[in-house]
Amino acid sequence: MNTALSIQMSLSESLAEALQQELRERLRLGIQEHWYSDRFRCVPDGLRTTAILSAYPALAAQKTTLGALRVAIRKQA
Repeated sequence: MNTALSIQMSLSESLAEALQQELRERLRLGIQEHWYSDRFRCVPDGLRTTAILSAYPALAAQKTTLGALRVAIRKQA
């Protein structure tokens, strides 16, 4: 059984933007690390990111957190 976890946090705008930048870079590096590996080499480019995120839940969690953070920053502005 899969249950969702909800996390609420308060960050200053500068901390939120710093976290957003850090998550974006870590996600980019994580995907890049696996992009040309033998496991994903034959997956078409348009489907490769999804395949990598499916195989590596920590990267998928970073992507979800990054999306929520982007929304929160836009709402604040």
